[in-house]
Amino acid sequence: MNDISQKAEILLSSSKPVPKTYVPKLGKGDVKDKFEAMQRAREERNQRRSRDEKQRRKEQYIREREWNRRKQEIKEMLASDDEEEVSSKVEKAYVPKLTGTVKGRFAEMEKQRQEEQRKRTEEERRRRIEQDMLEKRKIQRELAKRAEQKCATALSFR
Repeated sequence: MNDISQKAEILLSSSKPVPKTYVPKLGKGDVKDKFEAMQRAREERNQRRSRDEKQRRKEQYIREREWNRRKQEIKEMLASDDEEEVSSKVEKAYVPKLTGTVKGRFAEMEKQRQEEQRKRTEEERRRRIEQDMLEKRKIQRELAKRAEQKCATALSFR
């Protein structure tokens, strides 16, 4: 009897799932021991099932929290891009002071031409930089959207 109960304990404590129809053979007329063995097997199955379910819920919670964090980062990045839009100011043109002599006027006009040339080159450089920044933001937005879509599809498969 002791040998049979040891075998039953080994079977019940093994990591393999015990079939529901399994009843250890202990001996004829020993209904109480059969009932207790089935009760223990049932309790162990329930404990294992609840432990697995708890682990699954925990992993799902962690995945959702990570997804929400990524989503929030992407939203913040997109919102910060909208706030950084540069408003261009209209600058007043330089009006040179007229001098009385022709030589003075030509010198003044030459200075004005050089100043306008410098402003044009600076404005062109500023426009190029602004265009580059806009392209970079556009690329970042696309990458953020792709990352968001990739995360969404990855979560939908789980």
